[in-house]
Amino acid sequence: MNILLDTNIIIPLEDTNRILNSSFAELRKLSTEQRHCLYIHPMQFKDINRDKNQERRDIILSRLRQYLQIENPPVLSDKECNELGLSQSNDNDKVDNHILFALYRGAVHLLVTNDEGIHKKALRIGLQDKVYRLEQFLLLLQRYTSLPFSFDYTGVKERFLYEIDKKQSFFESLRKSYDGFDEWFQKSAQNKRKCWCIEDGNNKIVAICIYKHEQDTRLTDDGEVIHGRILKLCTFKVDVTARGKKLGERLLYIAFDYCVKNNLDWVYLHTFGEEQKTLVGLCLDYGFYCLGKYKQDNVYIKPMKLLDDNCSSLDSLIKYYPYFEDNESVQKFIVPIQPQYHEDLFPDFSSMKGSLFEKDQSLYSCQGNTIKKAYLCHSQIKSIRKGDIILFYRSKDRKSIQCMGIVENIIFSENIDEVFSTIAKRTVYNYSDLLDILKKKTLIILFRYIALRKEISNQAIINAGIKGYIQSIRQINNKQYSILKHEN
Repeated sequence: MNILLDTNIIIPLEDTNRILNSSFAELRKLSTEQRHCLYIHPMQFKDINRDKNQERRDIILSRLRQYLQIENPPVLSDKECNELGLSQSNDNDKVDNHILFALYRGAVHLLVTNDEGIHKKALRIGLQDKVYRLEQFLLLLQRYTSLPFSFDYTGVKERFLYEIDKKQSFFESLRKSYDGFDEWFQKSAQNKRKCWCIEDGNNKIVAICIYKHEQDTRLTDDGEVIHGRILKLCTFKVDVTARGKKLGERLLYIAFDYCVKNNLDWVYLHTFGEEQKTLVGLCLDYGFYCLGKYKQDNVYIKPMKLLDDNCSSLDSLIKYYPYFEDNESVQKFIVPIQPQYHEDLFPDFSSMKGSLFEKDQSLYSCQGNTIKKAYLCHSQIKSIRKGDIILFYRSKDRKSIQCMGIVENIIFSENIDEVFSTIAKRTVYNYSDLLDILKKKTLIILFRYIALRKEISNQAIINAGIKGYIQSIRQINNKQYSILKHEN
């Protein structure tokens, strides 16, 4: 793969005056072993030249020569900058925008950066799947030649706080970050507060979300009252040892589902410090926005009702997920999926649902935790586009529809590096799996998953006028979709 490194990755790698962090050392080691090409953008020389530490600047500039430079990188015009909605008020913005534009134009396969500003811009222009934080990129490299993730955690459980031993090492970072954490936890337990949690094989917490209900609350130091029924995610944490298993995404999915079922209007949380940058990125990707400050924390809030009819179907989904637009301008398709792949992608509707083993998540893959998923097939259909609705028809056994997705992007490719870097955040396919699939041109549908409230039976599908065997992706009209929607 061709990998573009941002300045905030280059400097720690090349600054000889500091001890090299093990993550950066691992990046260099694995990239070399796997023969990936590490690139820099010519404009990054200007970025580093602004460093006021002359000794460090000279050392890093001298060492940049070992990296490949993007040859004749695309130049971002003012017109294209405006069309993409990129702000460019200073030199830093200009460098960041040109780095992103090189990725946008396909000069490299992916970008590695810890700059939250670049991640926000990538989300705005639809490049979020190709922009990796350092930790995410290391997980990608580890999967490049190895087996898929092992998954040894139990399913999400709802528990009273008094059921949990707060002395576990998992809570140590929270204890250090918040004075009085133990007292707050104890008081919350006495008030019969609940949480959603995930445990490892030794019944130790690896992820938790402690929540509570609020009503008409002032959420920031200087903000106005937010009216309505509100869910606060008081404590939201995934252990560092469990990163990459999509547990944070799973907890968010549970929280959104809870809001829908309980008719809540808003959900919000607080973030603090460098260690929660990944959480901030996850929140932004699902429609949270920064409302303001509460003491030292940033407050991120998300509406849980459709409030704006003027945004596009895809923009609406990002902002209001799991609510979505489905008017006549949105195309609808039925996508057949074999039972074994249905079990893997949609464990909420697994054959084990309701059985003794339902909570044993070791029987599932981590892609079952994701909201953002990828579906791969060899269909030649060309009419699917961003924002379309896809209804997944489980063939062979159930012959029914239980889940759907809203299309985020469509890719036709047989290029392993392009596909692997794009879908790695969404699936457990490893490099060798994809090599086999990509022996011929493949359709990759990137979508956001939505569970249906009720199974749509085969008879209901027939009643909607959808006849014959569903063996390939089939477009349906709005009337047929409305009948299916009524059934649900």
